[in-house]
Amino acid sequence: GDENAKKAALMAADNLCGRFMEKGQFIQAWGKLGDENNYRLIIDCLMNLPLLFWAGKETNDKKYTETALKHLHTAADVVVRKDGSTHHTFFFDPKTGMPERGMTCQGYSDDSIWARGQAWGIYGFALAYGFTGEQKMYDKFMTVTEVFLKHLPKDDVPAWDMIFTDTETQKDSSSAPIAVCGILEMQKNHKLPRQMSEK
Repeated sequence: GDENAKKAALMAADNLCGRFMEKGQFIQAWGKLGDENNYRLIIDCLMNLPLLFWAGKETNDKKYTETALKHLHTAADVVVRKDGSTHHTFFFDPKTGMPERGMTCQGYSDDSIWARGQAWGIYGFALAYGFTGEQKMYDKFMTVTEVFLKHLPKDDVPAWDMIFTDTETQKDSSSAPIAVCGILEMQKNHKLPRQMSEK
């Protein structure tokens, strides 16, 4: 209930809304706004959206919720590949806003599965479902979670990129608890298949 904390949080929400690009309908991740070399979103930004949902509820100002929903739907449409793996970052045409290409900055390659990005998808879509109740967000959560679990090595500690499945590859131990938090978050709002909750 601290008013100074509330003020700071709303300032952060305003800053985040200020990075929203109308052409493309997404929150630009990095760099100068509108810069054609950085006209993109990143999967990590799914974790920022609860701030906007909170701000919308706290202030009754629809701009926060609408910005969150627009970015959420754009990200859901472009960051999840057909096979359920995820892009780390996705570029748009700065002139038209049309989706262009997925890439990575931290994964092994543009078509590989950066473990932490996949985990951000699990947690991000779980949180999104909690705020929206949309079936689409549940379906995206299930898709990215199943891929994550399928690509775990025998010791269940993800490699830094999930194209590597042996236990000797350099690990990203942070991605496992992120994914677990996402699964636990979804369990608050929706019953999960037994094999997923037990895993």
